[in-house]
Amino acid sequence: MPDVSIRYAVPGRMEIFYNRSPMWVGLKVVPVLLMANMFLGIYYNLSIWYKLGNKTIAGAYITLIGAGVTILINYLFIPVYSYVACAWATFACYGIMMIVSYVWGQKNYRIPYAKNKLIAYIIIAVIGYVIHYFVKEQFPLFWVNYGVATLIFLLYFLFILRVEKREFAQLPVIGKFLK
Repeated sequence: MPDVSIRYAVPGRMEIFYNRSPMWVGLKVVPVLLMANMFLGIYYNLSIWYKLGNKTIAGAYITLIGAGVTILINYLFIPVYSYVACAWATFACYGIMMIVSYVWGQKNYRIPYAKNKLIAYIIIAVIGYVIHYFVKEQFPLFWVNYGVATLIFLLYFLFILRVEKREFAQLPVIGKFLK
């Protein structure tokens, strides 16, 4: 947790200053690793086909493909990009494992996923991140940063709520507000 100091420079107005330690430099890989772990979660869900089809050797092959991608990217790029290369290797590994599992799974054990909607959710989330990143770079004020982030999150939440209204309406607490 960062060292936070609160100062009242102007009476009634609180300013928060974060002690930016050298470790904060590593924050640039967090979005890459979050997306990579989302790919891993999708891969885990997609891997059901080879478990149901009693073809668990496919899981070993997919894992070997992922390991090969990781080793190759780390070998080539760690000397130049350091730990950032490791984050991108994780991203590429899990992304390729997810894609291979989906393609191979659809050939062997067809499951009708709503892939267009899921891809749209991911793309919209990435676009929201990119917009926030550029706004944060242009206007480095605390309130602008968090205000824009909150606005983007609320718009994304409302978009998902609108698209998935029927599913949310079936929930016992949230459904009361949507009917």
